[in-house]
Amino acid sequence: MSPERNDLTPSENNVSNAPLESKPPIALNRAIDAGRSVACVIVTYGRREQLVRRTVAAVQTNPAVKRVIVVDNGCNRPVMIEDFATEPPVDVIRLASNLGSAGGFHAGITAAQRLEDKDIGFVLILDDDNVGEDGFLERLLALHTALGATDDIGLCALRRHRGIYPTLLADQSAVAIRPNSFLNFHLASLPSKLWRRFARSARQDPENYGEFHLRRIETAPYGGLLLPMAAVRKVSPPNKDFVLYSDDHDYSLRLMDAGVAVYLTDVGCINDAEESWDKPNTSARSALVSPDAPAWRLYYACRNRILIEKRYTTSPIIYRINRTSYVGLLAIEALLAYRSLSGARKALRPLVEAIADGDAQRLGWRTEYQLPGASASNTASAH
Repeated sequence: MSPERNDLTPSENNVSNAPLESKPPIALNRAIDAGRSVACVIVTYGRREQLVRRTVAAVQTNPAVKRVIVVDNGCNRPVMIEDFATEPPVDVIRLASNLGSAGGFHAGITAAQRLEDKDIGFVLILDDDNVGEDGFLERLLALHTALGATDDIGLCALRRHRGIYPTLLADQSAVAIRPNSFLNFHLASLPSKLWRRFARSARQDPENYGEFHLRRIETAPYGGLLLPMAAVRKVSPPNKDFVLYSDDHDYSLRLMDAGVAVYLTDVGCINDAEESWDKPNTSARSALVSPDAPAWRLYYACRNRILIEKRYTTSPIIYRINRTSYVGLLAIEALLAYRSLSGARKALRPLVEAIADGDAQRLGWRTEYQLPGASASNTASAH
């Protein structure tokens, strides 16, 4: 949506997956109604102080934001309140070591649930490298009002260059998780994926830039998720046992199970200062057998994705075919890449162990897959 447009749209069928068309005018008013202020939850880790300072500074300029909660997830240099402007106030939660995204957002969302300020009606969740485009939060709040201002609707700002989300808005027939897929692999999708990979012609951004798009989704990322406080208090915080990856998807699925509908929209967009580790590049090699991807990333990403995908398994036979096919392709790729059986086994070990634990629904820490900055106590209860 162009920044000049002040008319937001819900049609009569605003719960459908179709782009919205008829747009009754809704004025964007910077005055915030009682109970419509926002608390922001931001998690940072490692050596990312410059990123989190910029993200906090950006949200502090918004008049809707009344409080900011920063979770220091075992940062190398402790985050200090003095690192930020004094208004709106910033609370810093210091975790002794890196507990992963699940542990970090668990702490931040728990703190948000306990806020007693009745003027705070929303929680905005951000990664430490998320910076919203001008007016994104006002537009999200205005859209929420246009959709009925109900506590059972959450909004997810589009991250223009991250994951499947631009495709979901550009192609209303696209799905985030295809039933019976394995680690996002499905034999029926292979021809179209190969075509896009070699033709490099896939459209990644929604069309019709004079309009905004809205689509209900089931699995949402943390970054850009705006939820009514009542919805946040309706479900438990993220499950710490996911450790890292897919904990945001599990959280959004539990919101859906509790009756909260989450809509992806480009009426308000955010940009990421840092690219994802598994972002496709010019190499033909899969990230799952790449020596550049740490084993701990591969293990937690695969194990947790398998757990989420099991919810979408409707045919065990088709799922097994997709799984066997994909593991076989990865094994061939690993053999060609490392030119030895031992090298291929070593590369595939995180995947094999992730499959075993995913099948057994074993969550939690693994001592051999410790996150950077995590203490030994984090994995004390690992199997």
